[in-house]
Amino acid sequence: MSDRLKFFRKLMSAFEGTSNPQRAVERGFYVNLPNNPVGEITRRIELRPSSVHLLFGGIGSGKTTQLLLTQKALNKLEDIEAIYVDVSLVTDISDLKSGALIVIAGLELIKTLGNIEEIEIQNARKTIYDLAYGFNDIKHIFPNHKETYNTIEKVVTFHSGILSDEKQRARKKAAQAFGILSNAVKQKIGKEIVFLFDGLDRLSNSQIFIDFAINDVIAINNADAGAVIVGSISTAYQEREYIEQILGYSYFLPYLDIVESVESRKFFYDILEVRDPEHIIITEAGNLLIYNSGGVLRDLISLCQAAIEEAYINGSEKVTLENANQAIMSLAHSKIMGMRLPETNINVLREKVKDKSFSPRTSEDFDLLLAGYILEYRYPNRRFVVHPILTAIIEAMNKLSLANG
Repeated sequence: MSDRLKFFRKLMSAFEGTSNPQRAVERGFYVNLPNNPVGEITRRIELRPSSVHLLFGGIGSGKTTQLLLTQKALNKLEDIEAIYVDVSLVTDISDLKSGALIVIAGLELIKTLGNIEEIEIQNARKTIYDLAYGFNDIKHIFPNHKETYNTIEKVVTFHSGILSDEKQRARKKAAQAFGILSNAVKQKIGKEIVFLFDGLDRLSNSQIFIDFAINDVIAINNADAGAVIVGSISTAYQEREYIEQILGYSYFLPYLDIVESVESRKFFYDILEVRDPEHIIITEAGNLLIYNSGGVLRDLISLCQAAIEEAYINGSEKVTLENANQAIMSLAHSKIMGMRLPETNINVLREKVKDKSFSPRTSEDFDLLLAGYILEYRYPNRRFVVHPILTAIIEAMNKLSLANG
């Protein structure tokens, strides 16, 4: 294997966007986010471990990394056990069921408990397993006294679990079993339990989020366990007042405004510095990639890796402007191709590019926000922009439309 290949593989690995964020932290790639609300969340949980917190933010804004760092900070305290769970890895987010988060949290408690012989705990553990994955219900139909014993009939009915494909409403049983397991864990380890639920920012249906996810978290909290739960941008708009009434704390982790915020630009420059200390990505290419990321951390990582790949394929020793432009066009086209209702949404984006106005009201507007086609910034000023990577394509469409009359 050539030294060049080894070097480029190492550089690609440094910008691996699909890897576990925990690995990036362990490798020293973490850079502190400016205006980060997660520090406040951590301190509030330190003071009140049984409190509930809701974190909103766009996909790719760095919420997972922040939750993992929160878990690490909380677990340094001698009286708190913080448990991180990516709900999307356990169940289908688009078909979230009532009681799913309670059952998922219960499964995590079972791991912590290990083998306990106490009958009440064993029964609670079986309840959680049954409700999670399904169970057989066996009923015997006994004959009347005139018939023989051999005429007994056995009817076996299978009940699908909450985490399986079919809906099974058994939330009350799940909550009761969870309460038993929670108390047992706290007695065993002598710590307060806090769950960090990730992955629910992809759930665009705000009503399902409220009816199932939030109500499950409230049930978990009723068992004296704390929680941080991630929610989508659309929920932050559509259900904000209701959430503030039932939950004490809610926060927003916005994208970073690299145009108007010096702090945000420095944050992105620091990311390039820690992952590319030898400056293989030349300054001009790095500036272009940062701008076209739109302040979306995940997009910057993806763009950098794509540009590095282009440089290697083209035989370059550095990532040039040409490589950066190739990466930008590739990501732009993939975003357009992945757009739901492309013609309608592209028209909305075209209007936004022309008159600079956007105020999310419709489900289509929220879809554009959730997918990251339109970005919301909150610091230093609140504003909405079309993702910069799409601007060139949208402007070209506008020119073509004008040329065609």
